[in-house]
Amino acid sequence: MEPPASSQPAGLPSAKGKSKRKRDLRITCVSKPPVPNPTPPRNLDSRTFITIGDRNFEVEADDLVTISELGRGAYGVVEKVRHAQSGTIMAVKRIRDTVNSQEQKRLLMDLDVNMRTVDCFYTVTFYGALFREGDVWICMELMDTSLDKFYRKVLEKNMTIPEDILGEIAVST
Repeated sequence: MEPPASSQPAGLPSAKGKSKRKRDLRITCVSKPPVPNPTPPRNLDSRTFITIGDRNFEVEADDLVTISELGRGAYGVVEKVRHAQSGTIMAVKRIRDTVNSQEQKRLLMDLDVNMRTVDCFYTVTFYGALFREGDVWICMELMDTSLDKFYRKVLEKNMTIPEDILGEIAVST
């Protein structure tokens, strides 16, 4: 037995006057213009000036006393440090300098994002950045936890994050 000539399944009436022609799916790719390589800020030095509260401090790498390691990644390490002069606890992201241009581009982009978001309510406070033995040190506000650590704790307790909280996270992101 041959299938019906209509594209309609057997046993179903076809709508009068309507043609059942498949539409062609067309996908157009729009290429973006190439993004210029970020350039390092010209004023990075082995020291930086940071503002904590209403006071300004000149900070050198030796003024930052390591308390503990917070995390480690492909590009470097994040440490919990204490600024000796002010006693302020902060996070320092130490990014290894590399000759790999792709990694260097990411480093510069990370630094650029941190420097541009100083007034954003939803990001940690950027205190400053400095060079130390070829590495870039990004000094920033220390968070109580990270979203991934918080999420792991929630899962460990067999709980869920309420929808209104997830909404706040989505909006702030």
